[in-house]
Order: sequence, then C-alpha cells, then structure tokens
Amino acid sequence: MLLNYCFTSQAKKAYSPKVLDLPNVAITIGDPAGIGPEVVYKALLNRNIYDTCNPMVVGSFDFARKSGFDFSKLPCRLYDIAGDIASRIKIGKISAASGESSYRYILKTVELVSSGDADAIVTAPISKEALKISGHDFEGHTELLAKLTHTKDFAMLMSAGKMNVVMVTRHTAVSEIGKKLSSAKIFTAARLAENFLRRSCGIKKPRVAVLALNPHAGESGLMGNEERSVIIPAIKKLVSKGIDAAGPLPSDSAWLKMKKNKFDLMVAMYHDQAMIGFKIISPESLVNVTVGLPFLRTSPGHGTAVDIAGRNVADPSSMAEAIKFAAKYC
Repeated sequence: MLLNYCFTSQAKKAYSPKVLDLPNVAITIGDPAGIGPEVVYKALLNRNIYDTCNPMVVGSFDFARKSGFDFSKLPCRLYDIAGDIASRIKIGKISAASGESSYRYILKTVELVSSGDADAIVTAPISKEALKISGHDFEGHTELLAKLTHTKDFAMLMSAGKMNVVMVTRHTAVSEIGKKLSSAKIFTAARLAENFLRRSCGIKKPRVAVLALNPHAGESGLMGNEERSVIIPAIKKLVSKGIDAAGPLPSDSAWLKMKKNKFDLMVAMYHDQAMIGFKIISPESLVNVTVGLPFLRTSPGHGTAVDIAGRNVADPSSMAEAIKFAAKYC
C-alpha cells in the first residue's frame, strides 16, 4: 500500500523539479529484527541521497516507528508490507516472522522494478536462518532474486571505489568449495562482472585478476590441482573471448596489487577470499551488487548484526553507498 510521498516542510523542500527527474530506487528495510531499519533510516537522513534518487522504501513502518525509526518524517514513498505479522517480530531475535517479512519486502521491490515504477533496488541485510525457518530455502538475496526473475547466470560482485571482486562460490562451506568449482562457473562469474564494469561503469577494458584457490597458486600441483585442472582453463577461455584476464594469482599478493590499482576486477573462488580484504581495507564503502539480473540490485556489505540491533549504534555508511551506487549505475 502506498502510504505517503512527502510529509514535513523539510521533506517538501527536498523535492525540487530536478529531484523529480532522478531515478526511483526501491529500498527494503531487510530483516526487521536486525539493523536494517536503522541503517536505512539513518542513510536517508543524509540530504545528499535526495540529490541522486527518489527513494521508495518497503517495510513494516509501525514496527520501525516503535523501534525508534519514524520513516513518515522522511521525504520518501513508503510501501507498508507484512503488517499482519509484524507484531510477532522482536528486535534482535531471528524468527519465522522476521524472515517472512523480509521475504515479502523483496517480492514488493521486484514488483516495483518489474512494473517500471522503480529503476533499481537496494536491499538491507536479511537473515538466511530466518528466511529458511519461514519456509523460503535460499542461500540469500542473490539466489532468491535470480529465482524470482528466472535468471540463469548471475554472480555476487563486491565493490568499493575502484576495487571490485566477484565471487565464483558464495555462501559455501569451505570443505565444499573445491567440489563446487568448475571452469564454467569461473568463466561465467568473470564474464558477468567484466561486462557490468564495461557497460555500466564505463571501464573500457577491465583488467581482471583470477585468484588461485590454494596457497602459492598450488605450487605446480604440490598444494592442490584445482589451478591446473579448473582455473587455468577458465582463464584461457576468458582470454579467447577478448577479456584481459591474468592468473591464477595467490590472493595475498593479488589484494596488494588491487589496492595499488593494478586491476579493476578480481575473481575470487570463495566468500572469505573476497570479503576479508574488503573488510580490512574499505568496510564503510563496501557495496554488494548482483550482476546478471534484468535490473540493478545493490546491498550494503554487511549482515543483519542482530547483536547490536535496537542499540542505535549501527553505521549507515555502507547502506548510503549502496543507494548512491544504485542511483548512479541503474
């Protein structure tokens, strides 16, 4: 249900004719039991956001107000969803109700962007546990959005300034990574991310570093054979398609080269290979981008942080960056 557009005099002042021509960005509050409502609300207190887009927020706003975040005071379009189960949600407590609510928010944003009402979506963090116990068995946003849009080839790209890393496997147990790697998956993830950087971000010829799985890139098979059997064939295929790809590179040295702007994109074999470097170098500006979808979707580079939910101490920087990124590249 559409609740409101502008509310306060300050909100009305924020909307000039210029702003009305900006892209519409649909934003979920994520799992309401976590810090999603807080970081979205705090990010939207930043007047600079309204110079980049028209925010459209999807969530349970009576619940958010009781948690201390009154979205009705913001110059946004609000879509109130899942009000019938919001009373069962408790701040800091993962539950089926919070998982179902976050699922319904995602459905609404996909509806908005599919109908043309929104130009891109930004999703606050959800709990994979809550999503599963509510009856929706997905690894996370990426897989759910791919399912809803019938997208076969997709990948998770993490971005912070000029640094970009795409993951071949995402939320996979370390013991299963080698089994799930294939040349085809590596090629697809690299191709999707390279294509996004080239077409949407204006990088004419992205320099791509493909990371090794094993220490020292396997030491010619002494520390594993995945480099020779899986990764190198993928690199050769990328090069044959005109992509400027190099590797396999040990991730420790590759991160130093990325930091020095030697590459535009790194292809990581697993989640922590991508995230540890980012979380050390640039956690505040980290943005999660799903490449391959029929629309642009971004998210902050952190989780639900239920341990600090309700304490009003969450940092909204990554959420603000995700909104601005979506507005800029949609």
